Amino acid sequence: MTLFRGCLTALLVLVVSCGDSEPGVIPDAGETRTDAGNGTPDAGGGTPDAGDGTPDAGEVTPDAGGDIPDAGEVTPDAGGELPDAGEVTPDAGGEIPDAGEVTPDAGGELPDAGEVTPDAGGELPDAGEVTPDAGGELPDAGGELPDAGGETPDAGGELPDAGGGTPDAGGGTPDAGEPPVVSVIDNWGFEVWPDALPAQWFGSKSNIDSGAVQKVTTNAFEGVNAVRLTNASSTHRRFTTLAKSMPAGRYSCTFQARGTGDVRNAFFDDDYSSYSSYTSVDTTAWTQVTYNFNLASDVFDTFELIFSVRNTSGENLLLDDVRCMRAAEPCDVVSCESWERCVNASATCEPLSGRCNIGGDCAAWEACDDTNTCVVAEDRCVRHADCAETPQTPVCETSTHLCVAGDPCAGVVCSSPATTCNPTTGVCELAEGACFTTLDCVGALPACDPTTRSCVPAEHPANIVRNGGFESWNIYSIPYQGNHLIPDYWYGIDNGIADPGTEIKPTRLVRYLNAVHGGSTALQFVVPIQVAERFSTDKFNVPSGNYSCSYRVRGHGSIRHRSYSSGGWSPQTDFLVVDSDEWQPVFFRFTGNVRDWRLFLYPSRSEADRDHLQVDDVVCTKD
Repeated sequence: MTLFRGCLTALLVLVVSCGDSEPGVIPDAGETRTDAGNGTPDAGGGTPDAGDGTPDAGEVTPDAGGDIPDAGEVTPDAGGELPDAGEVTPDAGGEIPDAGEVTPDAGGELPDAGEVTPDAGGELPDAGEVTPDAGGELPDAGGELPDAGGETPDAGGELPDAGGGTPDAGGGTPDAGEPPVVSVIDNWGFEVWPDALPAQWFGSKSNIDSGAVQKVTTNAFEGVNAVRLTNASSTHRRFTTLAKSMPAGRYSCTFQARGTGDVRNAFFDDDYSSYSSYTSVDTTAWTQVTYNFNLASDVFDTFELIFSVRNTSGENLLLDDVRCMRAAEPCDVVSCESWERCVNASATCEPLSGRCNIGGDCAAWEACDDTNTCVVAEDRCVRHADCAETPQTPVCETSTHLCVAGDPCAGVVCSSPATTCNPTTGVCELAEGACFTTLDCVGALPACDPTTRSCVPAEHPANIVRNGGFESWNIYSIPYQGNHLIPDYWYGIDNGIADPGTEIKPTRLVRYLNAVHGGSTALQFVVPIQVAERFSTDKFNVPSGNYSCSYRVRGHGSIRHRSYSSGGWSPQTDFLVVDSDEWQPVFFRFTGNVRDWRLFLYPSRSEADRDHLQVDDVVCTKD
């Protein structure tokens, strides 16, 4: 017995010395550490109580056995599949709702931290791309937000506070925009040379040879380039800017010069200004020259700054750094109406001449109308015609601008026999039936007699067109056409391209008696075809001078005209569409001193409803 107890004690000592290598087999025989076992959360390697077969310490006991729910491999609390520490437990496993990949709080699709969650996902209203608070189109931070978007008034590209054109931070603002203008002269430092001449220079008023304008790339005053002007002659030559617009104002200019030569300045707007005095330059160092000028009014597209040079030698005359600035004026910040101008002395707007804001801005005999224009007041006048509605007082008394009794033509003498005093206006006007040229004869008498300055019939000798009234007709043999009744001095023969003539068939020409403009006969064209055909006078020579011409046309159709002579073809007119029983005049002019002159008429598209086309009274008289 003693031997058996000794062996048992030795066996226990051996077990103690080996430790807790297998807590699932010996849950309670290890050391007495209660809370450090590998599998159980309380103390033992297996069970908290240590008995071999007891419910708390046996191998198959529910609390400490191999299959014990609290310490076994498959126990829910400490085994490989435990809900709290196993791989598939809801709190710490791969699919745990709080830490797993698909858990609602921390998974890839969690509403709070996932990609599509409403609070932090890609489409969240608070942080997504299209959310109203932080998305790409948010009203507060999106591309089109009123506060920070591209077009917002506070931070967008066009914002007045931070946009490209805003006064505080835009590209053209005084606080953060482009650098201030240092010269109103373009390419003022001669830095840009696209070819043999500097850009924005050598304007229309330059008369210096282009080869005398050269680029200088060494020892420029500013930048890398200057310009050399060469003119050894004592006769000045101009070198100018390209034409541009300039606002009215006082301008101060400086430029740098070196070399040898004389230079002075002027400008051109609508005319040349006076020149400044010559400055003689003879130095290798840059010397500043000043020039001041004043523009009384705005200049549109014609201003050129002029450099006049002469007597250059040696290195010739070099220029650089042309700086011109306009002096600020009180009116620069004043906006006036289109009918006003700003006065710098008072920085106020005043009406232009003849314009008004109130009646007091006009003369005593004027009133201010709705367009801010001074007009003649009711019952006042500036000329006799203003008194036409008061026949008892037809005369305008210029001293008082009142209509008074009298004769408007009293004391009026007309110098030309073609004019007479108009009793309404008191002005010499063309008398009835009188003329200066045939263009004045619009009535029954179509030609103007330059001797008497009176309108006369087409048969008058003043008309150089023979038989222009178509009063005389005879039978003529027309080549390849036979014998036909045609008007005398018409139907000029076509001799080819070098000597064109009539091509219309004589059967289309009819002597017309039903309605005439003058005399007893007119010419009728029966040409229902669409293609116009030439009808010509016989050719004749025309003395030098200016000639006014006309003809009358009526009926239904189309017609145009032109002339040909040793001077060539006249411009071709457009077709005139005629559809009337009334005679209407067609006027034109030409210059004489030509041979073989002939007039061509081109009728076409006539219709029978108005007896086709009729022409009468073709006249040309010397002015």
